Amino acid sequence: MLSNITYLSIGRLPARRCVTALIAALVPAAYADEPLPELSNKSANAPLHYGPFDLFPSVRAGATYDDNIYIQSANKTDDFILSVAPGVVIGLGDYREKVGSFGSLEYSPNFLLYTLNSRNNAIDQEGKLRLEYKPGPWALALEQGLRDYSGPEIDVGNRANRRLYNTAIGVQYEISPKTIVGVDATQLINDYESKFNSWNEWTVGGWADYWITPKIKLGAGLNGGWVDVHNSANQHYEQALLRAAYIATEKVDFRASAGVEWRHFDSGRDAHVNGVFALGATYKPVEKTQVRLDLYRRNQSSVVLQDQDYTTTGFALGLRQSMSDRFIVGVSGGYDHLSYFATANTVTGPKRVDDYFFVRPNVEWTFNGHLSAGAFYQYRKNDSKGSTFNFSNNQVGLSSTYSF
Repeated sequence: MLSNITYLSIGRLPARRCVTALIAALVPAAYADEPLPELSNKSANAPLHYGPFDLFPSVRAGATYDDNIYIQSANKTDDFILSVAPGVVIGLGDYREKVGSFGSLEYSPNFLLYTLNSRNNAIDQEGKLRLEYKPGPWALALEQGLRDYSGPEIDVGNRANRRLYNTAIGVQYEISPKTIVGVDATQLINDYESKFNSWNEWTVGGWADYWITPKIKLGAGLNGGWVDVHNSANQHYEQALLRAAYIATEKVDFRASAGVEWRHFDSGRDAHVNGVFALGATYKPVEKTQVRLDLYRRNQSSVVLQDQDYTTTGFALGLRQSMSDRFIVGVSGGYDHLSYFATANTVTGPKRVDDYFFVRPNVEWTFNGHLSAGAFYQYRKNDSKGSTFNFSNNQVGLSSTYSF
């Protein structure tokens, strides 16, 4: 699922760091969808050096038992899945602090072996290229992302092969130490296997931010977008957004973006108007404890139901606790309410409504500076008015990572 309301922002955070906040693809948590490591989370150990580049190669191996690999309501199919995911992270310039110009490249293929249902064997991929150039008061950013997945998707109600490309470019100018303006553009290519409705989206937006105090930033922006949906009505929309960032102390920060979206359809159907938002907060009561909460509401096209979109309203909550320098426990969970609506007058019948939630406890052990291991359990469930899309699912797994 792709957010339509987070626009590229290259500017000071309250911690006085420059970062790029890009549109992020939100996918159901699963063994195949573990995120790439962040450069900022790399240890202080010296990386491999090749000229001006720093390299962080690694390999991750895992074993997962899944009791419902096709996320079906009946006749469930289980499997043991083995995975091996080599990866590399390359950094250039100020890639750790991101105050000056920098570049980074992250890539990891994930080789998946289904021991009981071999037709699902796959090579998933995830990669991201990030460049930022900051001459004086100007800042220019480019990000290119790739996600190639073969696992299940809630909207589809089954497994779906898809390749997702996201491109974002942004330019900002610091008028004064308190005032920043910028322009962003994005391209989202959502390429699904032929039996589904692939869709592509292009957006452009402008915004302005003002620091009313050293800890509080307020801003406003306007976005426009066009959506090309295969086998369904094309769409365009406008958004009026307000956003804010606040850091009370080193332990608490808050970020928000909220506004109104007007979505229009080439089919001639009346415009759809609703609110969109992305709210988040991080709390670190002590050095080894972190709590993160995110709330969101966004619109996107269905890839399985023709001439239909859906609004996702939900939240995600995560807790991470370091019990010692080598042992970490965590738990995450979330809830999504998916409400479908027609994009053409030809759509009739009852409206699909889904309620999806998941919970995922996990533990991590670090044996030394190179080797770590982890274990998790995940339960997720979807209750849908369209009974075809009901399911419950249990997963349990082990993994180990070696960083060179």
